[in-house]
Amino acid sequence: MKKLLPQSLLRTTLTMMLGALMLTLHAQPRSRFWSLMTFLHQNACNSNPIITCPPDFVACPSASLNPSNTGFATGAPGGPNCSPPVMSYHDDTISVGPCSGAIELRRTWTATDPQNPNLTSSCLQKIILSDKESPQLNNCPGSIDVKAGSDCKAHVTWSAPTVTDNCGKLFLTVTHISGDAFPIGVTTVTYLAEDLCGNTSSCAFSITVSGTCCKTKPKIQCPADFSGCPGDSLNEEHTGKPIVVQGDSSCNQPSISYRDSVLSKGPCPGALNLIRIWKAADPYDSTLFSSCTQHIEFKDQIAPSITGMPSNITVNPSVDCKAMVIWTPPVSTDNCGKVKLTSNFVPGSLFSEGVNTITYTASDDCGNFVTASFLITVTPCCHNQPLIQCPLNFTGCPGTSTEPLVTGTAIATKPNPGCGTPVVSYTDSVVNYTCPGSKMLFRKWKATDPNDSNLVAYCVQLIELKDVTPPVFNACPANITVNTNTIDCKAVVIWTPPAVSDNCGHVQLTSNFAPGYAFPVGTTTVNYTAQDDCGNTIQHIFTITVVNTCCNTKPKIICPPDYKGCPTEQCGTNISGTATAEPGAPGCPQPILSFRDSLLNIYSYCLNAKKFIRIWRATDPNDPKNFVECNQLIDLIDKTPPVWSYCPPDITVQANGECEKAVTWIPPTATDNCGGMVQITSNYVPGQKFPAGTTVVVYTAKDPCGNSINHSFRITVLGAGLQIDCPQDIVVERTDPYLPGAYVNWSHPKVTTCGSCQDSLKGFIYMGTWNGSKYYCSKTTETWTAARAICSSLGGYLCVINSADENTFVASKLMGGTAYIGLHDSNIEGFFEWVDQSSVNYTNWYAGQPNNANGDQDFVEMLPDGTWNDQYANTYREFICEIPCYTISQIEGPPCGSLFKCGTTKITYVATQGQYTDTCSFNVTVKCNNSKYCESRAQNCGFMWIKNVSLANINNTTGSSGGYAYYPTPCGELKWGKTYDLCLTPGFSNNVYTVYWKVWIDYNADGDFLDADEFVAYGYGNGTLCGTITLPWNCQCTMTNTRMRVSMAYGGYPGNSCCIFSYGEVEDYCININKNTLVPDVTSLLRISLDAVSLNGHADPNVLLDQEPLTRLFPEPSIELIPNPASEIVQVNVISAEKAMLRIYTADGLQVYETAVTQSSYLLNVSEWSNGLYFVTLEDSHNSKVVSKLSVMH
Repeated sequence: MKKLLPQSLLRTTLTMMLGALMLTLHAQPRSRFWSLMTFLHQNACNSNPIITCPPDFVACPSASLNPSNTGFATGAPGGPNCSPPVMSYHDDTISVGPCSGAIELRRTWTATDPQNPNLTSSCLQKIILSDKESPQLNNCPGSIDVKAGSDCKAHVTWSAPTVTDNCGKLFLTVTHISGDAFPIGVTTVTYLAEDLCGNTSSCAFSITVSGTCCKTKPKIQCPADFSGCPGDSLNEEHTGKPIVVQGDSSCNQPSISYRDSVLSKGPCPGALNLIRIWKAADPYDSTLFSSCTQHIEFKDQIAPSITGMPSNITVNPSVDCKAMVIWTPPVSTDNCGKVKLTSNFVPGSLFSEGVNTITYTASDDCGNFVTASFLITVTPCCHNQPLIQCPLNFTGCPGTSTEPLVTGTAIATKPNPGCGTPVVSYTDSVVNYTCPGSKMLFRKWKATDPNDSNLVAYCVQLIELKDVTPPVFNACPANITVNTNTIDCKAVVIWTPPAVSDNCGHVQLTSNFAPGYAFPVGTTTVNYTAQDDCGNTIQHIFTITVVNTCCNTKPKIICPPDYKGCPTEQCGTNISGTATAEPGAPGCPQPILSFRDSLLNIYSYCLNAKKFIRIWRATDPNDPKNFVECNQLIDLIDKTPPVWSYCPPDITVQANGECEKAVTWIPPTATDNCGGMVQITSNYVPGQKFPAGTTVVVYTAKDPCGNSINHSFRITVLGAGLQIDCPQDIVVERTDPYLPGAYVNWSHPKVTTCGSCQDSLKGFIYMGTWNGSKYYCSKTTETWTAARAICSSLGGYLCVINSADENTFVASKLMGGTAYIGLHDSNIEGFFEWVDQSSVNYTNWYAGQPNNANGDQDFVEMLPDGTWNDQYANTYREFICEIPCYTISQIEGPPCGSLFKCGTTKITYVATQGQYTDTCSFNVTVKCNNSKYCESRAQNCGFMWIKNVSLANINNTTGSSGGYAYYPTPCGELKWGKTYDLCLTPGFSNNVYTVYWKVWIDYNADGDFLDADEFVAYGYGNGTLCGTITLPWNCQCTMTNTRMRVSMAYGGYPGNSCCIFSYGEVEDYCININKNTLVPDVTSLLRISLDAVSLNGHADPNVLLDQEPLTRLFPEPSIELIPNPASEIVQVNVISAEKAMLRIYTADGLQVYETAVTQSSYLLNVSEWSNGLYFVTLEDSHNSKVVSKLSVMH
């Protein structure tokens, strides 16, 4: 971080200097001011400072990067007028790693002139924290030769090598420990030292154990497998004995024993399946033994036999379509005696038409059985109507033949093979249309069974002969313009009539003019009409314009446009406009313009309002009879409504759970186009109370002529009658440090509402709930209007249906009844609307409905099948009330009972009742330990755990804690440089095991246990271990709140402070280390680092030592396959912990065998298995797994 002169201070300094100069300017002549400025300029510092970097720094990882450790740069003024520079630096990271604390930096030192920040000098310092040197192993033992004892082993001791490392802390592992027992032969002992950066060194020596003793297992040959009947003797004299000889001449005659492993009993009395495991053992060395297995089985697996089975039987049914059949039953025998014979039918049973299977089953006492069957076929009996399929509906032109050869023929088939071929016939129902040859036929096709006229089937085909398509013009004349070509100022015009065609034949073409007609001056419309025999017509229109080239035309006049204005007593041409006139042809004089008024109407309801025609005339001044007129309609009436000059906007208020809310607003104002007072009225006034939902406020402004305009705005009351209250914010602590949060539960929000929302109403049957509303069907009948009022009085409305699913729900509750729903068109015929003013997005009318029969059916009922019908106003029906109710749903955050992540999570609920909603929210905060410490734990602590930890004021006794626990209280109170007793005690469930301990203290509280001296103790044993630990003194530390980690593992030391191992436990403790004002307990501790203290007695003679050799907690799982390869029977011998599973898979991964291991040996019959490779797996509940390969070859 650069240490520079602050900009604010720099600005202040410059401002003060400038102020001093200005004071000098005012007090002295200008020449003296410039002299002063010149002096300052000549004496200013303009040279960069001089900087000298410290030498590059190289040290071990995690060394301090503070300049007090790595060195400071020095700076000097750049010139005689310069001040000592300000020194600063910043670091650029070149690389990090590969081990913790290893880093390479480029530190840039900068010297800056304090008066001029632009004058700087820089230099670079390289800082490297790394460890590339391997540890040093010294005094490695040489090779050792010893003699074996009577047990063919030798216990060997030696002095362990010493190890050092340039950067202190390291790990030492060894393949064997001094004092271990070694077998005859050569064993290599290897020591491996590894520091925190992965640098390793090793040394090895050999131990040779010589001697002679019996080392050969006895030989054993099992008797042949024995198979007998249930109840046979198990005596070895009956089942056979093995042949046994000693392994070699130096061995004694082996002893013989056996044990039986029962595989199964039953399924019948006396049935037994077992493995007899024979064992031949050296009498003096029980580890020298051989075993073999003999399979003994007492069983009956031969099924009975059935003879004399009847052959298949075919019979015809009687009049009831059934047949009685009699046959001779078969007989059965069994190799082991008693047989039970059963059947699904007995002779003389009645059988229906079709194929019936008669099955006999013979079974013995051991569950062996055999089945045999024969068929009884009863020929079909016809009793179904034929099947018929109509031809497609037919449409043709009038006069088309309706014979089936043209319109199609129905297809009939017999329903089953026992029926005859149906006879097809038809009848027609004819409806004649007005057009000749047009008609509609309903052709009813009939299929009749030839043997039973009562077996018939029908279908209907619609045949229509009609023409609804108008003719088509193929070519039509265009508009024509000609000059007058007759002496009477007309024009004779010739054109080609249009061509026309029709889809069904003959067309009649008519016109109002024919080619060659003499047309007057002006534009004349020619209209051609084409009509077919069924009255379908089409028109073509074009115009003929005759231009006047005569001189005896009338003047031309153009009236002013019709005038509509406000009522007034006089309406002159200056108000309503003036007509314009011009000569009818060149050479004619300018016509004279005049007008007169003709009164049409006086509007009595409005002063000075009237309607009249102003007749304008243009007259030839030379011929008063040559004139032309036009009419101007003048309507003096105000039909324009007032205009709003201000209107209130929509208003939304919160009722906060109240059923009504008073609302105020500024009333609107209006003006009128014709002046005068505007009367303003409204259906609501400011300050009035409004219920929940949206209310439309309507203002009406009316002028003196009765014109009015409405303005409406909506007042929406939210939360009125519906209020949801959430729980208070929840704050919990994470209790399981290996979860990313905590599981949190709460009570659901409470909802209050003003609406009717109960499960029962007097006089109604509760139908159920759909989409937040409850539905009730009346027990009595009412007219639609009365039903609507009753539902409204209950806080709801006649049922409104918006989807097919909702319609199906309501119809399913009618139980065959008919009931009114909330749809009607009583306001505008044909415009159906719901009682709640919602859009009609879905209908389900019965065929042909609504038909408004007799012009008076305006109200809708639901029929039993769910379709709708319009009904009369005076018809009584049951009716369905829909009462909007509230629903609660969570719209934000995980659900109740979920795992909430560390930190704060927002939970939001919404309550909905009809179109109204209200929401509430609360926060769930999970406080987690903000520790940066890595995870370390045991996967299983059911067999062993940390029972007691004692250090200073900590004396914590616990049970199994799931593999890990953190104890923040009491916090251990320690002091720098002091020595403390540390005792560790394991706990066991049943057996006692040797366990391995390591202890770390995070002295610098940086969230890890990787720094120098933080590995403080280790040891192994099966009881309490004690020793002393001494805290470092040289750090000049202040009070520190930190953590101690105690790891206890089975099978070897924990690899590091962050490892996860199989068995044992990890515990963390709070530690407070306080400043020690006294001298340290041991003066030799005034050094750079402390080594970890051994608690196992190797380094400290005061430590209690458990020398028990390491034993395995659970047996190593194993599989033995005999023989392998196998063709028929394979024996599978297994060794495993409890709750193990034995599975066999094909090479393609298909599982062919599975069993829970309950015995040590299994016999499998693989004679039916395909040739190939199989994988035999044994996996126990501790995730120990072994796989063997089995080859099946036939």
